[in-house]
Amino acid sequence: MPTGVTVEPGDTSATVNWNNDGSVEYWVWVAQTPNVDTSDCATMPGCAIFTNVRPPFIVTGLVNGKTYSVTVNGRHNGGPGGTGSPALAFVPRLAGATWTAAAPLTGSNLLGVGFASSLSTGLPGLATVGAAGTIFTTGNVVAWVPATSGTTASLNAVQHRDNLLVAIGDGGTVDTSPDGVTWTQRSAPTTSALYALDGSGTGQVVAVGAQGTILTTTNSTDWSLRTSPTTANLYSVAYGDGRYVVVGANGTLVTSSDGNTWALQKPPATVDLRGVFYGSRTATSNVTAIATFVAVGRGGTILTSPDGITWTARASGVTADLESVTFGTQFVAVGQGGTIVTSGDGGVTWTVADSGTTANLNSVTFTLLTPKVIGVGYVAVGDGGTNLTAF
Repeated sequence: MPTGVTVEPGDTSATVNWNNDGSVEYWVWVAQTPNVDTSDCATMPGCAIFTNVRPPFIVTGLVNGKTYSVTVNGRHNGGPGGTGSPALAFVPRLAGATWTAAAPLTGSNLLGVGFASSLSTGLPGLATVGAAGTIFTTGNVVAWVPATSGTTASLNAVQHRDNLLVAIGDGGTVDTSPDGVTWTQRSAPTTSALYALDGSGTGQVVAVGAQGTILTTTNSTDWSLRTSPTTANLYSVAYGDGRYVVVGANGTLVTSSDGNTWALQKPPATVDLRGVFYGSRTATSNVTAIATFVAVGRGGTILTSPDGITWTARASGVTADLESVTFGTQFVAVGQGGTIVTSGDGGVTWTVADSGTTANLNSVTFTLLTPKVIGVGYVAVGDGGTNLTAF
């Protein structure tokens, strides 16, 4: 019987650990019951068996809020399975309530963080960028590696687009990298600061910035300047449900269905809107569907919209400026003074989370990387090299 078995609940997941013996083939048994055992998996609801695994092992695809249990057994040389360890019950839960701070990456401010969702490309899983051309990448949210960007301009955002990491920043800076190590500066048809970028998922990418700047590309290397209906600073862009939504200074709201022609909409607020994100998930028997834009900004402002045109103000529970918002299994927004708020119901109600820091947080992203293996969580970065994780 394996010894030292532990289980740590995660977001739609759990990490199972035990004392490893290299001569043993281990099996992990999980079921939606508080007393899983190895006698008859077929009679236990939601039972799954994972064979020939090693610790730590992450079980994924679980339902948050439901009670599960786990047991581990093993066998030698293909023989019969031994006795299972005592069942350990656990309840998966949304990530984002508790955050862990790592050592600062740099003394410079980190301004953007992005997750490379296609890990088969050979790209590192995460990249963060910041002041004076700062770039760091990581494959496990623990060991961050500095890269040479070739610029001293502040880099304000980074994303994985067109099989490249794409970083944008002040002075119209655009840097791309196929591997997170070698970065190439691209020519952009603007000298205005670029603050944010997003893509449609079909190859087109939009970048926005100061003085109403809007750029588009279909390969992340060659960029075109688009006619903008505003001269206001544009701070964030999101794509969802067939529409680009851009927010900016004094509640500026600009939209487009194709990325080429843009329309100025009625401002949903009078304060600067600093971040916008489209979150979606399909309804199941355990969770409700979500298809919502969320915008955040000064003074704790939070707005939601089903279409990017009509917006509803929501109570955030905070008065600090909010700088960035993302969605994974719930919405997470970050901002000044270490402020973090979360929403699991599509942005309607928000809960203040304990960040453990008073540093200004400038960007947040959903990620599937953990210090162990694939998991579900979030990474936030901020001033003075601050980097936080929540799993």
